[in-house]
Amino acid sequence: MKCSKCGFDNPEDAIFCKKCDWKLGETYIPEMKINPIMFALVALALGVIAVLPIVFNFTPYVSIGCGALGLVIGGYSFNVPRLMGAPNKGLVMVIAGAGLILSVISFIYGLYLLVA
Repeated sequence: MKCSKCGFDNPEDAIFCKKCDWKLGETYIPEMKINPIMFALVALALGVIAVLPIVFNFTPYVSIGCGALGLVIGGYSFNVPRLMGAPNKGLVMVIAGAGLILSVISFIYGLYLLVA
């Protein structure tokens, strides 16, 4: 019987894999690794993109939309390194926080333009 985790060929009567101790007959689903620095950089990029409609005087809907998207991704990426215990979590949180602040500014400014 072939192990679904490591691929080792075990005897037919084995219950556990002789190589990795995985219970034979159970499907192995590998754990997904999240790269926190990538999320932080995406949050920063979204924050910068969210501020561009303010600089180039686009409609407030563009500022609100880009800001809202940046808020969602920025909030998530700000908490990922903290929850994962990433080794460089301080730097990652600063980068994500900068993107989050830019997104908040864009979102609030867009709402201000819409109401005013």
